[in-house]
Amino acid sequence: MNRTSQHNATRRDGGYVMVAMFALVLALLGTGIAFMQWATDETYQGEHAYAAMQAYYCAQSGVIEKGLTWFSQQQEGLLPSSSITLGGASVADVGRYDNVTIEPVFAGTGGGDNFSFSKNYRISAVGEVEVPWQKDDVHKVVRKAVLYVQVRSFVDYMYLTDKETSLTFEGDIIRFFGRDTLWGRTHSNDWIATQNVGGLPVAYDIVSTAKVGFRPGSPNPAFRFLGGDPVFNHPIVLLPELAGPLRDDPLTQHFEQDGEEWRCRLRGRNALLYHWPEGTDFDSLEASSISIPLSPAACIFVHGRLEIEGAIEPEGCKVTIGCSENIWLIDDVKISGTNVVTGDLPAGATSMIGIVGEKWVYIDNTIANGREDCGGNHNVTNQAGCHIVLTCAIVVLGQSFQFHQMNDVFDPYVGPSPDERGNIVMTGSITQRWRGYVHRSNHGGTGYNKVYHYDKRFLAQRPPCFLGATDQDGRVLYNIVQWGQASEDPVEVAHDRRVRYN
Repeated sequence: MNRTSQHNATRRDGGYVMVAMFALVLALLGTGIAFMQWATDETYQGEHAYAAMQAYYCAQSGVIEKGLTWFSQQQEGLLPSSSITLGGASVADVGRYDNVTIEPVFAGTGGGDNFSFSKNYRISAVGEVEVPWQKDDVHKVVRKAVLYVQVRSFVDYMYLTDKETSLTFEGDIIRFFGRDTLWGRTHSNDWIATQNVGGLPVAYDIVSTAKVGFRPGSPNPAFRFLGGDPVFNHPIVLLPELAGPLRDDPLTQHFEQDGEEWRCRLRGRNALLYHWPEGTDFDSLEASSISIPLSPAACIFVHGRLEIEGAIEPEGCKVTIGCSENIWLIDDVKISGTNVVTGDLPAGATSMIGIVGEKWVYIDNTIANGREDCGGNHNVTNQAGCHIVLTCAIVVLGQSFQFHQMNDVFDPYVGPSPDERGNIVMTGSITQRWRGYVHRSNHGGTGYNKVYHYDKRFLAQRPPCFLGATDQDGRVLYNIVQWGQASEDPVEVAHDRRVRYN
């Protein structure tokens, strides 16, 4: 016989259903609350992200409005040697900034001394924005902005002049011609003149002038601009009359002897400084001499007529040589291993040479420098008796960088026709108050062809005790190097002051 089993609902079963329904309601309620919390958190996070952007904007405002403005008003010789902090201010309808700090960043041989070759400064500020937070609380969002600037030096320019006319022939305009190639930044406080002879001169970097344009009569365009458009109405770059930063630096060694003239021979890791009675011939056996080590660096200032020649080791030697009178380059002044045709420096070269003259800097008419034609063209390979190789930064504060004895009517020297002395193979930079001649048309051609290249290492370093570039009021000129930091700073991360990193 078949049986059918039947379950009869009991009060206990009804209790299970109620429990299940209650659990379901609780689950749905919990899910709803979680979604509401999630939405609330998303709102808070969105507000926090927006506030972070506002805080960074406030910090940037502090860097620019307070820090960079203060920095740009400072005299070059009075820049801070340690960290300073300026007060904060409100940013209307956004927040405020505070802790505006300017501090030097030394990047040389021994942090903090004047052999630190590039003068870099870090300008930073902290921005703060308050946002509503949970339970009617207020949360402060903090961000930090950082800007790095580099004080501009004369070596930041490949070619810098105050006057584009000749001092020797007053009013004579010296022009750039088609054979001239400018590999680095070029600036003049005067009218720059060019002439389309053999093509236009070529500029691979910015050309700027304090004038409203190029000299009237120059071709249009004046150059083949391959490094960007020219800049007109540029602030004047001041050339001081004396080499104050070099003269006054406590690390500079001064040499002075009444009635004596001087010769500096660069030899490896040393400079041999000779002096002997003025007006007599130089004799290394008779002259008094001083040996000056160039490693890691040396700053030398001679009071009197000075001749310079020689070569230093490619690595670990740095020297700046200044002079109160005329400087005569009697042979190459270079880093050993420099290519005598192209001017290319040896691989890995770290050594540097600076020359600062308060009057003239002449390429002397010596046999070593190609005296009396040296073959009649600029392609001869006899480098020992032709050409001059210069791997240095040259600054002429008083007059010009110019070749000597130009076969002119007033010149007692009468050379052959032509009197082509080779090339100036220069890797470095030239600053001069007046444009000087390095070639004339006299005697069918007298002087040198220019093979000028910029030493790009100067963008990050400079010779020791070197001169900074200022405007006409003596205030610093600077380059913006970088916004933000290259890597995270653990201290800033720990304090939740994230910097916008590059």
